[in-house]
Amino acid sequence: MRTQRTQLQLMSGQVTGQISCRRPRAALFPSRVLASSSRSVQLRLIAAVLATCVTTVGFASDAEDGPNPPDAVAVTISAGADWLPLDVDLEIEPGSALDFSDVMPRHAPAGKYGRVVTTEAGHFAFEQRATPARFYGVDLCCTAQFLPHELADRLADRLVRLGYNSVRIHHYERWLVDRTADEMRLRSDTLDQFDYLFAALKRRGIYVTTDLYVSRLIARADVFDDHPRQASNGQAKAANEDDWTFENYYNVDPNDFGVQDYKMAVYVNEHAYEDFIAFARVLLDHTNPYTQLRYADDPALGWLSLMNEDCPDNFIDGLQGTLRDDWQRAWNRWLAARYPDREILATALGNLTDDQDPTQGTVPLPSIRGKGPIAVTFNVFVTDVQYRFFARTQTFLRDEMQCRALLSDCNGWTNPVRLQAVRSRFDYVDDHFYVDHPHYLSHLRQPPTRSGNTNPIAAGGPFCRSCAFSRIFGKPFTVTEFNFCGPGQYRGAGGMVTGALAALQDWDGVWRHVYSYNSENIRRPAAMYYFDVAADPLTQAAERAGLCLFLRGDLQPAKHSVAIASTPEAILASAAVASDRAPAWNQLAWLTRVGWRIGSEPDITEQDLSLSFSAESNPLAAGTEKTILDAFATRQWLPATNRTDLEKNRIQSETAEVTIDAPASTLTVDTACTAGGFAPAGGQIQTRAATIEVLDTDATVWVSSLDGQPIVRSKRLLVTHLTDLQNTGISYGDENRQLLLDWGGLPHLVHAGRATVKLRLEDAERAKVHSLAVNGKRIGEVPVTAADGTLSVPLLVSAGGKARMLYEIEVQ
Repeated sequence: MRTQRTQLQLMSGQVTGQISCRRPRAALFPSRVLASSSRSVQLRLIAAVLATCVTTVGFASDAEDGPNPPDAVAVTISAGADWLPLDVDLEIEPGSALDFSDVMPRHAPAGKYGRVVTTEAGHFAFEQRATPARFYGVDLCCTAQFLPHELADRLADRLVRLGYNSVRIHHYERWLVDRTADEMRLRSDTLDQFDYLFAALKRRGIYVTTDLYVSRLIARADVFDDHPRQASNGQAKAANEDDWTFENYYNVDPNDFGVQDYKMAVYVNEHAYEDFIAFARVLLDHTNPYTQLRYADDPALGWLSLMNEDCPDNFIDGLQGTLRDDWQRAWNRWLAARYPDREILATALGNLTDDQDPTQGTVPLPSIRGKGPIAVTFNVFVTDVQYRFFARTQTFLRDEMQCRALLSDCNGWTNPVRLQAVRSRFDYVDDHFYVDHPHYLSHLRQPPTRSGNTNPIAAGGPFCRSCAFSRIFGKPFTVTEFNFCGPGQYRGAGGMVTGALAALQDWDGVWRHVYSYNSENIRRPAAMYYFDVAADPLTQAAERAGLCLFLRGDLQPAKHSVAIASTPEAILASAAVASDRAPAWNQLAWLTRVGWRIGSEPDITEQDLSLSFSAESNPLAAGTEKTILDAFATRQWLPATNRTDLEKNRIQSETAEVTIDAPASTLTVDTACTAGGFAPAGGQIQTRAATIEVLDTDATVWVSSLDGQPIVRSKRLLVTHLTDLQNTGISYGDENRQLLLDWGGLPHLVHAGRATVKLRLEDAERAKVHSLAVNGKRIGEVPVTAADGTLSVPLLVSAGGKARMLYEIEVQ
């Protein structure tokens, strides 16, 4: 017997805990039992294990031995005075205040002005229209992309009314490929559904992006010559493919590649690369009967990422077996070619034993996160592997397939400095970020899971600000996956936080992950899940802040920038090559535009503050922020009224339109057409057009003009009041709601809360306010007061025993 310890973060900041359980390791979550059991049995087994595991909980502190906290208290949420049921309808009422089809800029069909292209200034535009173009979309995953035609049309109409102008096709290939065939072939049934959805999106002006590899299953025998092929493998997989769900993402037949292993194989194994190319060829060469165009030729397919989240740093230190052998062979071939002189090789590696000879393949793989000369050399090798992969794939797509979609890669997880050298060769740069992404405590993507339940405002907005440093000036920048995940209680701030940062940084596209993982959530309301917007009315409401701030352009981009300037050669010569690309002073992403400039002669402008990165100079370290702020003051780039005080963890953008006061846990967004923010109970949000008092429950509250006029002159406005939304019967293992045990079910419950909005309007006395259902339908008039050009609107979640979050102001 041994003690099994599972780390469990119980609170934000430095507070951590651990679960101790005297059980054999293999029996903690016995996968064979779980895999063969029903969902209800699985939950009972897991709950029983957790009940016996939670025997002691300790908190980390500066002292070696601190006091033990009280026992964890389980929490189950149910309807009552504090939690009100919410009526849900997925279809947005045409013409309602929630119909954003005319609020957001758009044209139809997608491709009307030719292909999406890049500009010299580093933004997206169209071949036949040079105006910079932004994109705000959602991901679709799994069976959510394979729908009957009528449902596909309903979904496309819905996405337009929600305000989106792009969709990312994701986790799609498993349903497209016919694995019973001897060659790469697409299934006719699912392909028809896929084609029809694409055409439906295109007709409505929705552009599409995707990755050429996400999670398609590939037999190991197709890649490794020494791996036995199972005669029934293809047939069995084809029969079970439609039953695959995101929850059993990691459940892979041992005869198939795991998703992570396949990504690593494509880089160094020619059979794997040929398989990767074979799918790209059959997909892009296919003519969609509903558009009469090959996918390679269709301008509605604006962008292609080669492989989803494929940065080798994500996986390389954990490689095993034949795949590790492949990488070691590639490493040794590279060493032998680059360093034919053994003395020079020894210098490059820092040490070379007598039994290590690259011509014999005997130099072992080092850690990519190691130290010293060997780590630098290994990072150079991995960079060269990525250079070659992108170059040969780009040549295939451009020359053989004649595909002109913009290309990118390496969009997730680890982001070492060296990756900026790789990204400098892409058409655009892409990355991902999450707040409260779940940590799965079993092999299933289901409870029990843990997350931080993080207040992103009290933390200073750190999650997305690091992502800002993936950007390379002179290239468009996108985030094709972001989310403030369920069931986090602060996710209502996510749309405003993301939209504000994306607009301030002048990014080019953001995609929420995900609208839905399955077709059922598109057909009818469903209980909240980790990611699905369709199943989470709170997140859907939060999106509208992001759409207004970023896609409509309510918030101005910063006029200046801080650019970390380097060249690929200088990056790869630095001892900091494996460090994170985001500096210690990444909070300045909320002050001004930030990113890297890469090139032999980085394009520095008068609006740039340039910081040189090289083997001799590393501006990523703490302390550089003072140099930056002093330079901004010297150049008079910040007005004297700017409230930034890093010692107090308060930062205000140079435009003064965004302020994050972390100690006060307050976000303020103050633009002409959208104003509001987040505040704790008892807090206040003060803007030019609105004064918002959050009375008794932490909330995100804002007002947006719907007619494009400044708030003070607008005749139609949307007011949103978001507290927290949970499922009925959702269960947590602790009072901080960081250990999720059971999702519960419908109806959704909204946390009761009150707030007051005082709006400065030119015709306040002529305003009427209506409460709205989540589909935009008016459900009642709200009593208001107006005096001296100020409209006072009381916001109350509880209304007749039901919940409300949305209000429409109509000025007659």
